[in-house]
Amino acid sequence: MSSLYVYPSFPMTKYYPLFLLLFLFGLESSLFAHELYLKDGRVINTSNVWRDGDTVHYEQYGGTISISYTKVKGVVYDTPQEAEENVDPEITSGGQSEGEAGKRSIPPEKDLAAKLTKALAPKTPVERASMCTLSVKTAAGFGSGFFLSDDGYIITNRHVVRGSEKQKQKVETTIEQNRQNLRRYKRSLDTAEKQYKIYRDDLEEKEALLKELRQAGQVERAYFKAKQQELYEAEKRLRREEQRLAKAEKEYRSKKKAFDKQAEKFFRSQRELARQGSFTIILADETELYASLYRISDDHDLALLKISGYKTPFLHPVQQKELAQGQKVFAVGSPVDLKLKNTVTSGILSAFRDNFVQTNAQIYPGNSGGPLIDSEGRVIGVNTKKLLTRKFEGLGFAIPINLVFSEFEDYLLHQ
Repeated sequence: MSSLYVYPSFPMTKYYPLFLLLFLFGLESSLFAHELYLKDGRVINTSNVWRDGDTVHYEQYGGTISISYTKVKGVVYDTPQEAEENVDPEITSGGQSEGEAGKRSIPPEKDLAAKLTKALAPKTPVERASMCTLSVKTAAGFGSGFFLSDDGYIITNRHVVRGSEKQKQKVETTIEQNRQNLRRYKRSLDTAEKQYKIYRDDLEEKEALLKELRQAGQVERAYFKAKQQELYEAEKRLRREEQRLAKAEKEYRSKKKAFDKQAEKFFRSQRELARQGSFTIILADETELYASLYRISDDHDLALLKISGYKTPFLHPVQQKELAQGQKVFAVGSPVDLKLKNTVTSGILSAFRDNFVQTNAQIYPGNSGGPLIDSEGRVIGVNTKKLLTRKFEGLGFAIPINLVFSEFEDYLLHQ
């Protein structure tokens, strides 16, 4: 027997025929059993839907999608009798308090918080923060990220999952410069081939002249010897040009092949990255999982990923008013190589500047997307870039964590 649950504002009479059909025919589809009605008029079919605070989660196409509770108009549940006990009472009742809301049970194998704690046994707040940090593998390389909720939300940089426009332009400029160098090389080859033809024609003329002299038999011996020497020198020059030209052509083909391969690899990775929606993440204990891309910020170098069905360790944010210039901070991430993942560097909080937290803690390539934390392991911001100068090792910048929550407020609640 099917059951119907609605929010108080849900138009029961409008959808009564649907409920009647489900009741009469006993339809029990395990694939799309429930209907989620949004205020913008859309209807989403899903096999599972539940509410967690101000967020509604539903499963579709093998992943979990989350939206703000304020966007939901109502839900029609078609629940087989034996599964009714799994229905989250918070969403079916239309808004119980958080203390009354049903809690989804997580099997032990899905409890990453417990698994990582047992495997890594962190002793300090910084080690606990490192436990919450992960590596993100993409079609173009890798970066860092970290958990910011206990249900699998991950923060990283936009350029980690979509590539850096500045870096892309730099590589494209280099590719174009190499392409122009190859064109100049090819023009030099064409010139060398023309010169080779001139030498060859000259040799043929000298050979013909020497043949005539032999046949005439009326030329002085010294003159004949001189022409023989000219022919010999012309032959040597032609052989040298042949060798030089063959070597140059071989080098050109090799360089062009390598260039074409690298250029195609770059553009292919950019195409793949542009449409990549699922990423391999590597946890602190080497566990590999797949995370779905949920949101990319239009205004900031931020992206939101999620792994579904897991309980995850996560970093708690620190309020900016609690921070002080000169205090010790730590950058966590995977610099240069995945073998160096979850590396920690230390420094001080240098300044707050133009929506960035400035630090002298080393932020290496691959650290992008990792957390900048304080001594208590609380996240201050998201490592995003490094400014290099001629006189200094470099200044690191992180996006403040309060901006992250503001950007993804439909998905993240302050912990």
